[in-house]
Order: sequence, then structure tokens, then C-alpha cells
Amino acid sequence: MPEIQAETLIEGHAPETVWEFVKDSSLVASRARHVVAVQPRSEQDKTFRINEWTVLLNGSEVTWRQREAAGPGLRLRFEQTAGDLEKLSGEWSVATAGPDTRVTLALDYELGVDGLAPLLEPIWSQSFQAHADELLRALTACAAQRGATSA
Repeated sequence: MPEIQAETLIEGHAPETVWEFVKDSSLVASRARHVVAVQPRSEQDKTFRINEWTVLLNGSEVTWRQREAAGPGLRLRFEQTAGDLEKLSGEWSVATAGPDTRVTLALDYELGVDGLAPLLEPIWSQSFQAHADELLRALTACAAQRGATSA
């Protein structure tokens, strides 16, 4: 299963502040150009929630539902429960990095096209890397806007 990892440093914000943005999928997604929509589908006992994502990857709309669960610590794990991919899972993690905050987004995916996987995986890996990088840019923009409004 191919693995993708992206990381960014958000300056001047405490991990707890950045964590609030990470937990708000709709807010971050609204700033990512390739995300068509993130729609909440359920929330139970505040221990997990289900969101449906629709994103543009490789020029096509790809949709999946993912179950998201927080913890331990400032981590948000997610796993596809239905959708266009065979499998998709990953984790957001937020940690202190000196006076700043480091955010990492890791994801694993499986296309479900065994015979074509060697041909398609490099292309899809590039698309998922761009997806992860763009989500981190969107997260950074959320933090920058909050810094600008609270200054």
C-alpha cells in the first residue's frame, strides 16, 4: 500500500490552537482548491465522526466517506468506510516544535486495481502528495488568518 507523508511548521501558534483547525475538516477543506466538498455525515458521543470528502485527483472527482477519531494526544486518525478507493487511511498529528507547531499528515491508500497498480500508483501517489501538501497549505492559511484577526 503506497504511503504519503507531508509536514509543515506553523509559526507563532500553540499546538492546541492548530489542533482546533485540524479537527475542523470543513474549514481547512474550504481553503484547499482541489477539495470540492466535505460534508459531515454523523457524530456519535464526540469520540468519532464521519465526513464525506469529494476531491479532484488526476482530473476526476474522487469521493469517500471517512471515519475520524481523535487521540491519543493531538492526533486525528481516519479510515475510509466507503468510496471510490479500495482503502484509504491516515493520521494528522500536531506537536510542539520549539515556539512553533509541527503538523504532519500521513496517509496510505490502495486503488484496488491489482493488475494496473504498477502503472497507476506513481501517478496517484503524486496526486495524493499534492492533496496532502495542499491541505497543509490550507491549514497554514487558517492559522495565518486567525493570527491576523487576533493581532
